Amino acid sequence: MEYVYSTPSSKVVQLKAILEEDSLAKDSFATVGYVLKEGASVGLPAGKYFVYFKCEEAEVAKKLQERLAKLPEATAATEEEKNKVVDAVNAESNAAASGFGAIFG
Repeated sequence: MEYVYSTPSSKVVQLKAILEEDSLAKDSFATVGYVLKEGASVGLPAGKYFVYFKCEEAEVAKKLQERLAKLPEATAATEEEKNKVVDAVNAESNAAASGFGAIFG
């Protein structure tokens, strides 16, 4: 399942601290993998940051969401925001894969 949360730009330092904490744990953001995007970079208004992560294990996803809850300003993105962030992440991933394929293909 894919998750997208937003936070005001003024709280990005606190958000990064949460994303980077306990990075070697099995249920950490670093282990699961995440993408942090500024709103304007994905076609959304500036002033917000979005964190995207994909997690199939419900228990791990719940723990990650609990970590984000430590920052009250971190809220689940709206459906429109989520779609734009997911589309941007997928487009970047596809571009990277095709570029890699062109080099080694």
